[in-house]
Amino acid sequence: MGIAINDSTTLDILVQLNKRFEPEGLTEMIALQKEFQIFSAKHSLQSSFALLGIVPVDWSERRRWYHFLGLLKDYPSDLTDVSGHDRIIKAFKDDLEADEPLPVSFRCHKASDDPRVIVSKGQPIIFSLDTYVVVSIPTTPGRVARKQAAEVAKQRRVAKKSSK
Repeated sequence: MGIAINDSTTLDILVQLNKRFEPEGLTEMIALQKEFQIFSAKHSLQSSFALLGIVPVDWSERRRWYHFLGLLKDYPSDLTDVSGHDRIIKAFKDDLEADEPLPVSFRCHKASDDPRVIVSKGQPIIFSLDTYVVVSIPTTPGRVARKQAAEVAKQRRVAKKSSK
């Protein structure tokens, strides 16, 4: 999420996501999915998360959050030819419509380790024995991403000057 939204907003969004899809809220999410198909190819993540109120409070951060969700369409995923955006929608849809749905946990991993959105099953909460669908988003810390962007811009300026 890094350069797209502030690090503190990333933490806030992760808490919102993990609270909304925790074991206690699962029954409601299953019913909402059944009635409204919140997670389907008909709806973007932006629309689904906005509907569920999973958004930053600050409007400027909200715009950046929506922008980030759109960028996920360009992220690869652990499924061949499926974008990170579509992989997350598929993970929610498959889980909420399964015979035995699981809670969902979101986490981040270093994009430099693996640039893909990865969906797995596991026990992401050390003090819980519950199995979850785990969605891991590749992320570069904001300061690192800004430094990388500045270096790329500097290289472009140098290349532009030398080509004149």
